[in-house]
Amino acid sequence: MNDETFEILNAVYLRKIGTADAVAECTERDPALVRSVLAAESEAGTVEDLGGQFMLSEEGTREVLEGYEERYADLRKDSDVEGWYQRFETLNTQFLQTISAWQTSGEDEGLLDKLLKLISRQIRALGSITATVPRYRIYEARFARSLDLVEAGKKEYISSPTTDSLHNIWFEFHEDILTLLGRPRLDAESDN
Repeated sequence: MNDETFEILNAVYLRKIGTADAVAECTERDPALVRSVLAAESEAGTVEDLGGQFMLSEEGTREVLEGYEERYADLRKDSDVEGWYQRFETLNTQFLQTISAWQTSGEDEGLLDKLLKLISRQIRALGSITATVPRYRIYEARFARSLDLVEAGKKEYISSPTTDSLHNIWFEFHEDILTLLGRPRLDAESDN
């Protein structure tokens, strides 16, 4: 699988289900190209088209996971990447607690401020791993774009499931780093 196809199928894997436009947005690929790749992969049986919403088939999931193995086997043994991941998990715990508190507080502004500071920390942290995993620059850009929208008053970009919200991006990144390291989510959650 070439890198372009991997990125597009990986975006579907991380999102679980999404439109071609949503996949284009989170990969920063041309929407026409994304539609073309998804149509070809649908023909090949790796993607299921559910009326304009795409999800991976069992075969597609297997191919994406094999793509991670091929691309990142060496990083799975890299102590610097492991150290970065452990620092991320500390930030992840803080993020999850803060977003949950914000959602149940009636959108407390103090909690929102704390949440936005955590996102800024994550953007800076990503800057220290993008030399090792260049593909992670896309997360920096997505977080920054959604952070700007939240600061401009568009609160749907905090946790709405239908936008490229901070919460959605965080979830996708967490799934991505776990998969890169070859760790199932349940194993990672039992470590916390």
